[in-house]
Amino acid sequence: MKASKRIEMGSRVFGRGLAGACLLTVLSAAGPARAEGNAADSERANVLFKKGKVAYNDGKYTDALRLYDEAWRLKQSPDIAANLAQTEAELGKHRDAAEHFAFALAHLLPSSTDEQKKALAEGLEIEKKEVGTLHVTLEPADAAFSIDDASVTLPTNGDVYVEPGDHRASVTREGYQLNQQTVHVSKGAAQVLWIRLLEVGALPFAAAADVLAKPDALDAPPPKLDQESSRSMVPAIVGGGLAVAGVAVGVVFLISANSSQNDANQLGDDLTAKGGANACGTGTPFGSQCATLHDDNKAIDRSRAIEVTGFVVAGAAAIGTAMYLLWPRSSVATARGLTPTFAVAPGAGTLGLVGRF
Repeated sequence: MKASKRIEMGSRVFGRGLAGACLLTVLSAAGPARAEGNAADSERANVLFKKGKVAYNDGKYTDALRLYDEAWRLKQSPDIAANLAQTEAELGKHRDAAEHFAFALAHLLPSSTDEQKKALAEGLEIEKKEVGTLHVTLEPADAAFSIDDASVTLPTNGDVYVEPGDHRASVTREGYQLNQQTVHVSKGAAQVLWIRLLEVGALPFAAAADVLAKPDALDAPPPKLDQESSRSMVPAIVGGGLAVAGVAVGVVFLISANSSQNDANQLGDDLTAKGGANACGTGTPFGSQCATLHDDNKAIDRSRAIEVTGFVVAGAAAIGTAMYLLWPRSSVATARGLTPTFAVAPGAGTLGLVGRF
């Protein structure tokens, strides 16, 4: 959307001639939301805010941006955020504008009018078409999140706005392993980013394989056997039980995931019919339904992961049991008393299965 049209949209509430005036009147009456610093900082922010309005009204957007940005550093309040966002939008700083529109919308006072809320929501939707949106969920929730080495404080809804393209996401927390991954976000698109950290000491796939392998024992020459060794059926019984249990778990969660997927698809179709493709955007009137859809999608992902794990364990157990039963009794493994051993090794977003016989 061109700048002139954006101004026409904003003029109903905070346009060219009244940049933030109406918002200032309503919002400042009860004091700034989430103000930081002392009284001197607050007073300085108010002076800068007024100068920024004058510069904006005179079409000096660069000067207005500098003044609003300095005011924002001193005091984070919705009136400053709204005017800062409008100025950033005029200058093509879409990511910053989306972030500040979202803040202003999320921190409006109850006394704000529907017209003000609508104007901010429209401004946010315009800017979101120019950037990418990451819907971030972290486990544990208090982990530290950064994008391209810049620390990011996640808002309540988890939406983070980024420039289109590739970005490096990093998640850290004491007692957990660092998780870093590259995400690609297209212009105007949204992507779910769900990161679960692995506790320190938990074994990834490669480490689990190293623990299970004992080169010193495997490289030793096999003992000479005078007669066939007897074979215990306990490992075969255990392996068969694991195979059956794995299949049962896989089937249960396959059915659960399919059922949840059908419910999510139906809910998604209903939301699209009611509110269009962006029915769950910021300021949506379908908040509870969108939250339900988000929870359903997370439940589907978990069910699919457990389903795959169940079938993998079942397959590995079946193969291991068959190899144990068919392996020659005079083999080195039997002579040494080795039995099938399995280890499920969680990795970064994957689940591996390793074993030896």
